[in-house]
Amino acid sequence: MDNQPTCLHCHRPLHGRIGKKFCDAQCRNSYHNMHKRTGEKYMIRINSQLRQNRRILKDLCPEGKTTVRRDILEAKNFDFNFFNSIYPTTKGVYYLCYDFGFMPIVQPSSRSGQWVQKVLIVQKQDYMEQVFDPWKYLKTNN
Repeated sequence: MDNQPTCLHCHRPLHGRIGKKFCDAQCRNSYHNMHKRTGEKYMIRINSQLRQNRRILKDLCPEGKTTVRRDILEAKNFDFNFFNSIYPTTKGVYYLCYDFGFMPIVQPSSRSGQWVQKVLIVQKQDYMEQVFDPWKYLKTNN
């Protein structure tokens, strides 16, 4: 009877040290990723999208503040549903992806005069560190 250990993921025979469970790092990672709880996978997906959004904002805004058309962000797979904090102002709300923020705006096109959806991108400033109080914005029936 053959008692040679096999990889827990791909079930190929293992060679090398005693007690080895996986044939390589890829099998080890795949095995552990398959066995992660659903909630953890959800968090990983969200954090991945937040990092991607931040990277896009940073690439488009190297100087600290800029305005770009919405379709440029969408072409780079920016997802407007993912941000990790907000900074409300009198002009609108900045949606922050870590240390970069965006504010949806609408401006007339210089060529056609049609309204164009744009995004104001800013690098987070120290004054944006205020504590956000969500109850301040509650609308009550009183």
